[in-house]
Amino acid sequence: MDHWDEIRMFLAVAKGGTVRAAANALEVNHATIIRAIGRLEHKLGAKLFDKLATGYRLTDAGSDIVELAAQMAATSSQIEARIFGRGQNVSGPLRFTLPVSFATDLLMPTLAAFRSRYPDIALEVLSSTSVVNLGKREADVALRVVIGNGTPPENLYGMRLCEFHVAYYVARTVAEARSPAYPAWLLGPDEVVPADWVPADEVRMAPTPVRFTEMRSQFEAARAGMGVALLPCFLGDADEALVRVPGSPVKHIGDIWLLTHGDTRRTKRVRLLCDAVREVIRDNADRLAGRGLVR
Repeated sequence: MDHWDEIRMFLAVAKGGTVRAAANALEVNHATIIRAIGRLEHKLGAKLFDKLATGYRLTDAGSDIVELAAQMAATSSQIEARIFGRGQNVSGPLRFTLPVSFATDLLMPTLAAFRSRYPDIALEVLSSTSVVNLGKREADVALRVVIGNGTPPENLYGMRLCEFHVAYYVARTVAEARSPAYPAWLLGPDEVVPADWVPADEVRMAPTPVRFTEMRSQFEAARAGMGVALLPCFLGDADEALVRVPGSPVKHIGDIWLLTHGDTRRTKRVRLLCDAVREVIRDNADRLAGRGLVR
């Protein structure tokens, strides 16, 4: 057997009784656990679990190997403890990729404190929204919005942190103007004018939209009174110059995930950064879900 991770996930399901319990214990997503069990069963040519309404139960074949798998786990832990200790110095390169708005408007104080506390870590912050950067080993840790009900790629270890919501915002001066206003739709490269909603009667829209290649420019354009933009709630709600457009919807577009590589996620500098980021995101879960201060 080539992949110790498959044995480790098999043991986690056997111990926890459910995929959810195993995923929580190993800090990976559910799909990773299910795929690993499927690969292991295919390699062994045997069904290891019966799926019941209450969870997973070992088959006879699964029961036959669970003790041997536990022995492998103990041996592997000893090997990892001896070898992995080489990577436990709080120093060396650490590349963190995340969306620009998360870096500039949410996590910068945390990153500054992290840098101050661990000056020997060569932190590199990469502003990107592409999971590919992490998959190609161009970064060590990624904070991503996974759209819809999707899950991260199989080769990454992921932890879902909280929901992510967006809403429509307009400059307060435009919303409060007594004379008719004609703001434009401020759209990103893949956005279209929403067909299922129109602004309140007092906000009359210009006939042609304005497009931007990235969200930060949309944000600044909305603040300047150019028009209505679909923005992250944590960003729009925190700005006194912006208000949500009356009657407009708040949309859950996906979930925030913290992602790492399987072979680097246990190094100390990676764990320290993940712990710091996870705490801040969970502390701000209400803001990110649009339940924070609404102006």
